[in-house]
Amino acid sequence: MPDSSSSPLSVAWIARGRLFVKRGDGSVDEIESAFARNSLERELKHSNNNAWKDRSGVWGEMGMAPPGRAPWGEGNKRRKIKFVTVAKGDSPDEIYYVLDMGPVGGLFKYNMELDEETRLMHSQSFSVRDISRHPVDGELAVSVRRDDGTMGLSINRHDGLYGKLITLSDTIDEAPSWLPDGSKRLVFQSSAIARDDDGRTLGKTVTRIELLDIEKQEITKLFEEDNEDLLQPRMADNDSVLYIRRPYKSSHYKPPTLWEVTQDVFLFPFRLARAAFHTLNFISMASSGKSLATSGGPDDRRPDKKQPLLILYGQAVDTQQAMAKGAGKDDERPLVPKEWALISKPKDGIETVIAENVLTFDRSAAGDIVYSDGRSVFHLKNGKTPTKIGSGDIIEKVAILR
Repeated sequence: MPDSSSSPLSVAWIARGRLFVKRGDGSVDEIESAFARNSLERELKHSNNNAWKDRSGVWGEMGMAPPGRAPWGEGNKRRKIKFVTVAKGDSPDEIYYVLDMGPVGGLFKYNMELDEETRLMHSQSFSVRDISRHPVDGELAVSVRRDDGTMGLSINRHDGLYGKLITLSDTIDEAPSWLPDGSKRLVFQSSAIARDDDGRTLGKTVTRIELLDIEKQEITKLFEEDNEDLLQPRMADNDSVLYIRRPYKSSHYKPPTLWEVTQDVFLFPFRLARAAFHTLNFISMASSGKSLATSGGPDDRRPDKKQPLLILYGQAVDTQQAMAKGAGKDDERPLVPKEWALISKPKDGIETVIAENVLTFDRSAAGDIVYSDGRSVFHLKNGKTPTKIGSGDIIEKVAILR
């Protein structure tokens, strides 16, 4: 039997909602969902069959779409299909992934060798963020968003059915990861939600790392720091925990300062004039297609390829500011600052900083580490110099498949 630890890694990552896989020394391939493609085709067919409704009546005479419908120029835009998370499957040729299709979501399994997609779960308001497959029985630990804004952990069969919530507190529990020893234990990140007397959310605490023993029904806090978030934990064979540490930013409401109130008062007339201009400019564009603005060159309404803010585990990250501070070419600068560090820490030992500018990572049973700074994917083995194995635009998830 070949030694799997010596074979080239297979890695998957999600960039801007698209799924890519690099199998061993092969090329990087994009994975597309047949279910999502068919869903979009049905939606397009339905839209075309009803297009005459948007082009009739008084609104059609005015060259405008009826209220509540997108303008004709937006007619080719459809609801976006987004890959949310990815994890290794039951074999090296399989992967699990979650699709977000607006009001509908689903859990799928895909066999890359057979090019075969299996729909495991599909429903309205299906919102799963993370997946971890048990190394022995294949059970899936997932983080599920609930209607009250909290997130809990659920254990599902390998086919995605019969999910059972195992954390029900007023918390945000995410990034579950089974321990590699095959036990019914997993590590995850957790933060408590602060609410006022009426139940409204005020913010959340720092994110800590906890250990859940399902058989004993016990939760143990492993690590917590006062001003740091600890994210995406992975347990190594020697009982040390790998995680990302980033500075904590309070989301609690803060009353404006006197200087901020003074600025608002003096700038109010200018802001009012600007709002009035943009309102009139919108009306002009809708009725005649001409802008009231004559300076600044042609009106380019194409979407900006740069996304200034990225929400990562409840925190908004100014990606443009982070890239401005980084070294190298614009398309290679990390999306997160160096304070986002990958840490290895024994339960009762001294921590080690493995890498900086880490947005997401994964660890294999053989000890290989794959991480991303949001722009590139790196392979780190045995403390050697990281090797770049891929790149993308806003890489939010990585997973080692083999």
